[in-house]
Amino acid sequence: MIDPSPAAGNDLSGTWYVVRTSLPFWRRRSDPAIGYTPLPDGRVTDTVTYRRRGRERMVLGVDTPTGPGTWQWRGVGATRLLTSRWQVLAHEEPWLVTLFERTPFTAAGVDVCWRVPAPEPDALARVCERLGDVPGAAPYVDRLFAPMHERR
Repeated sequence: MIDPSPAAGNDLSGTWYVVRTSLPFWRRRSDPAIGYTPLPDGRVTDTVTYRRRGRERMVLGVDTPTGPGTWQWRGVGATRLLTSRWQVLAHEEPWLVTLFERTPFTAAGVDVCWRVPAPEPDALARVCERLGDVPGAAPYVDRLFAPMHERR
């Protein structure tokens, strides 16, 4: 059984690579990674990087905790008017499973993230097989796919 206890912001620090996802956003983008950096006030900076049409892209945001393992994201700069809610469904180093609520611009779904872009296949399979037991993840398990990782 995957431990569904939410992680604290400091536990998320560093870079996570999206290795499985149900989010259509990642179908036409490669090398998806998310970097979390804790701020002194309890919020977390959120830096999403990916490649699209051969160009490096970045989306910056700040995550504000709204409860244990739940967050409100707000964009920075050009995306400052955008917000979304997300939560940590399960976390056990070196992996993380997050659930994103639907927004006017994106579908709801889950990301399975790892500390490396190409995790050991058996370990990844064990995590994905157990996702059906995690509340919130089960509806998305059949939609999981591997986004492309070309660089890193």
